[in-house]
Amino acid sequence: MQSIHLSGLFVQPIADRVRIWNEEGKLDEGELDRTLSPDARALVDHSIGTGDWVPMRDVEGLIGLVAEQLGGETGLVEWAEEVVASWEGEEEIVRLLRSGRSLTDAPGFLVSQAAGMLLRDADWFYEGGWSAFSVRIRGLHGASLALKALLGALLARLAIARGGRGFDVRFDGIDGDDLLVFGEVPSDENARGESRLHRAALVG
Repeated sequence: MQSIHLSGLFVQPIADRVRIWNEEGKLDEGELDRTLSPDARALVDHSIGTGDWVPMRDVEGLIGLVAEQLGGETGLVEWAEEVVASWEGEEEIVRLLRSGRSLTDAPGFLVSQAAGMLLRDADWFYEGGWSAFSVRIRGLHGASLALKALLGALLARLAIARGGRGFDVRFDGIDGDDLLVFGEVPSDENARGESRLHRAALVG
């Protein structure tokens, strides 16, 4: 089975948060040494490129430390908003957001494409269209609940980073080893869209 690798774009904010807490005294050196492998510790001490790939085993210890400080998976999901905000100046994220701007189902497009940016050889399945979509990200065998929760929340947050035609996008949970991200246009937004189409048809 192919090992799971996560991009530097995903890993660097996690490592930065651990480093900051270590500098502030919230995490001491002994705790880092007990919890992290030498390779994971190196991620804290040295920055990595957004295009680099890191084995999941080296990321899990970092996520565990962050989850413990933030209060578990719920805290990680809330933290995802801050991480996505820090990404918006990254060149690859800017290009991705720009490429989805004109699509009616831009949030679904963003989720599926971002999965490949964060997870190497991401295996995703998309279904949906104008008013709703779902994206299933497969192949996360052995990943912790904390890692899955953070990855799913990041994808959902990124999907609405620049609006998204009124889509309500959420991390819809974990199904075995798969992540599910779901989005839909609320019924009142759908009604307004259908009304505009109806008026356009009458004018035409």
